[in-house]
Amino acid sequence: MIALSSRKHRTVPGGCSPSFHRWFLATLACLSALTAGCIQPAAVVQPSGSHFYASRDYVVYRLESAETPAHLAQRFLGDPRKAWWVEEANPGARFESGRTIVIPLRPQNMGGVYANGYQTVPILTYHRFADACQAPLCMPTAVFREQMRYLKENGYHAITPEDLLAFLEYRQPLPQKSILITIDDGYRSVYDIAYPVLRQVGFPATLFIYTELIDVAPVALTWNQLAEMKRNGFSIGSHTIYHSDLTQPKEGESGAEYAARIDKELSGSKQILDRKMNQETWILAYPYGNHDQKVVASTQQAGYKLAVSVKRGGNPFFANALTLRRDQILERDMPTFVKRLKTFTPIPLE
Repeated sequence: MIALSSRKHRTVPGGCSPSFHRWFLATLACLSALTAGCIQPAAVVQPSGSHFYASRDYVVYRLESAETPAHLAQRFLGDPRKAWWVEEANPGARFESGRTIVIPLRPQNMGGVYANGYQTVPILTYHRFADACQAPLCMPTAVFREQMRYLKENGYHAITPEDLLAFLEYRQPLPQKSILITIDDGYRSVYDIAYPVLRQVGFPATLFIYTELIDVAPVALTWNQLAEMKRNGFSIGSHTIYHSDLTQPKEGESGAEYAARIDKELSGSKQILDRKMNQETWILAYPYGNHDQKVVASTQQAGYKLAVSVKRGGNPFFANALTLRRDQILERDMPTFVKRLKTFTPIPLE
């Protein structure tokens, strides 16, 4: 019998969820435990001595000096980016001399399913930035800086689209407090304001641009600026060419013309980005967040693997990768911002 993972720091609400939902998530938890055993541990150089014990799945190690999780991840897992494996296996631990810690050698809980609920990934959405804002889609510089500082100081991990897709395809677990930061359209303020703030806290972001805007006015990003941000860890995705609603034909547009416009907006923007950014573009933000079955099918046919709306909510690993939810960050008070950071959905399975 396989025991479900537990999260003692999570509280179980008093209400009950439908029995089918509990059965479904319990099954996922069992599959997570079964498939974890099929994944080979990383090949690492392992020390020996009385301060060290290793099995196929774990290392139990007594620190001989103060070491960081990143250093331990490099030493035992071969990748400092897996520091969060060490941190989450030792919640609240101080990595100081004499401390005994546990280091998992295999990915744990691929789908983020626990005995009392499941992990969700919030996708945060911004548009433009300024020191003083009037428009609702504009975020003041000071507020954005405070939001990013809050994320950094409270242990949130800004992930990439590649990380999210691997999670959705059940290939890779994510840190418990994972978020994806996205910025739509392609305004110059992304480079002037958001980019320096994000680099200061070490966060990547995903930029969804509509290509007709780029390099055409002082308020727009340039292709050179996009290339620089990409070199520094930002991802560049499509927001189509002209940012037109794909779910509705325009006035006087025939069925054939409407179908051709959808194809041009999706495939054409992808081709432009592929050429300009020297990449294979596979991420899309639907203009206005609007999509229907026809648009989703066309999106997949055009070669996109991940697409986002602006429907509010988080994304568990069993979410549809082509209809992901996002939260538009419009309000400027911190309590509302914090409410958008829900990374766990409680569903009692016990």
